[in-house]
Amino acid sequence: MEEQLRDLGVDRQNKKRKEFRGNSNDPIRLSFYDLDGVKVNDITRKEANSIANIKSDQIFYFQDGNGYLRELLISDVNKLTIVDTLPSAPSGGSGAPNCPTDPQPLGPPRVQIFGGSGLGAMANAVISPVSSSVIGFDIINSGFNYDTAPTASLVDEGGVGSGSKLLVQMDPYQQTSTERSSREPKKTKLRIKNIVVLSPGNGYLSAPDGSLGGNGRIWKYPNEYYVKKADGRYYIVPDPEGNTINLQPGDILFPPKPPPKPVTYPVVTQIDEIYILDPGFGYEPGDTLEVVPNNGAILEPVINQRGEIAKINVVNPGIGFIDLPKIIINSPRGYNAKLIPVLKIIPIADIPNLAVIPSGTQLISVVDCVGKITTPRPFFRVPQ
Repeated sequence: MEEQLRDLGVDRQNKKRKEFRGNSNDPIRLSFYDLDGVKVNDITRKEANSIANIKSDQIFYFQDGNGYLRELLISDVNKLTIVDTLPSAPSGGSGAPNCPTDPQPLGPPRVQIFGGSGLGAMANAVISPVSSSVIGFDIINSGFNYDTAPTASLVDEGGVGSGSKLLVQMDPYQQTSTERSSREPKKTKLRIKNIVVLSPGNGYLSAPDGSLGGNGRIWKYPNEYYVKKADGRYYIVPDPEGNTINLQPGDILFPPKPPPKPVTYPVVTQIDEIYILDPGFGYEPGDTLEVVPNNGAILEPVINQRGEIAKINVVNPGIGFIDLPKIIINSPRGYNAKLIPVLKIIPIADIPNLAVIPSGTQLISVVDCVGKITTPRPFFRVPQ
């Protein structure tokens, strides 16, 4: 049976997919891991059913039109339709079109994680309410079976925010029994530990603001009116105050309205670590680090014999950063070190006892773009 399952998807000599004569009109494509732990991509539904006939509990992976990865048994695979391959409209009830052609409400950027030969990683971006830049990530799912670090980037549908540069940090782990063949020894794989913000960018929305657009541009700003014509076309209306709007039969006027209320959850931040992008030179024991704003954080540099900053001990992580703090190096002779703070994102719902948070600590509201289940709290500061 194991030989059959392997041969259904992978040529054992060169690990390439075999050719199948499935239904070319079926758009559903899936991936799975064979019994050697090799990821097999782009299999058809017919191929998946052949595999499931041999191994009924085989897990298949399907990326839907919104970019989310689903883990499915064959019964769920067979329920997929072409609608699942299309992006879903962010609003609209039963019968709403699943492929939106209207201008869409714009909001925070999506986190896109790709590459590395793994699956399943998801994260929500944390946007500073002060600088409109990305300051960290709430890792919702660290993924599994990565061989190398994937690439992460921010996708801003309105093209408002830009300039961010990210680095994915990985943690090694031993494969579980569901991720490998029963005949194969455990292998060391990687999963996401954190995402370092090398450059925070700017202009990102922390929540929908009433603007509409898509495909990398803003079409309507929050205070603008627009008209949808009977033939489905749209146009922006100049400031209607004191002006006459000539509507034709079938035209619909849309005045500015409050933005849609997204699903959000509050988080508190601490310094998790300091990523050393460049260790610099000329530093000496006794040099100190200063965090601005401080928020109670205390950092201690470790200097090696070459005068480089080799490590930074987080003596106190501080709490309540709503923007990336600056790390100032106090040294009479050291030069060129580049230190990047990595924030730990802690959802308030994950803290059993809120009394551990100092009074007045500032929180950040994060828009849930990937379906994190939390209990929202109705405040942005810890109650006095």
